[in-house]
Amino acid sequence: MADFKVSTEFLAKLAQDLKGCGDELEQGLKAFEAAGHTGTGFDFLDEACGHFRDTWQFGLKKVRECVTVLDEGLEQVRQNYDGTEQSIVKVLAPAGRS
Repeated sequence: MADFKVSTEFLAKLAQDLKGCGDELEQGLKAFEAAGHTGTGFDFLDEACGHFRDTWQFGLKKVRECVTVLDEGLEQVRQNYDGTEQSIVKVLAPAGRS
């Protein structure tokens, strides 16, 4: 039978890493805006850059929404595993040692 192990530390790190993804995407968007995406001298290029920016902003919003849902779910899973582990330790502890 295969061992089954859940690392609550890993779940916490995963949640933090997911939050970092949104932050990095936001930094990229800010850099794009700072570089200036208008005034290229070509209307079609300015429009394309504006569309790209809008799409990036929409995608960033969706990433943040997904990360929030995942973070909440991971926190619930972490709490459940911690609670289960504590219950198992308590049940398996010799009498008078819990």
